[in-house]
Amino acid sequence: MNTLFYPTVTAANVPPVPGLRYLPGYVSEADEPALVGAIDGMPWNTEWRRRRQAYGAGSGSGGESPPLPDWGRRLTARMFGDGVTDRPFDQMLVNEYAPGHGISSHRDYAPFGRTVVSLSLLSPCVMDFRHPSTGRKESLLLEPRSLLVLSD
Repeated sequence: MNTLFYPTVTAANVPPVPGLRYLPGYVSEADEPALVGAIDGMPWNTEWRRRRQAYGAGSGSGGESPPLPDWGRRLTARMFGDGVTDRPFDQMLVNEYAPGHGISSHRDYAPFGRTVVSLSLLSPCVMDFRHPSTGRKESLLLEPRSLLVLSD
């Protein structure tokens, strides 16, 4: 990985956010292009200001989404097998963020379980965390191919 423009994240860089785990290199450099190609080969929804794909259980809108594609089932089976979650994921949302785009602070929908993961591909980005009652803020650089896990 070229770290000329951003540092390598170490355990010391992971903020003390309860339930947060950071797994760098969860997807190998060799596997990343195939996964990106499989994702990009699926239809994109462009109703929002970014491209997205929803699979499995509805994503808060109450609507139906197509089932997880083969690449998604393999990825979720691996996460379950690796102990990332205590039950297999049945819902997935793929978001494409162009440079300068992001999402506002939010809480994920309670019906989706106690664990949410985010797999970053192709480029680094920064995720900000804010404690709702204290206002304390933390940030973490998400490296390409890294997995962020938030539980409870």
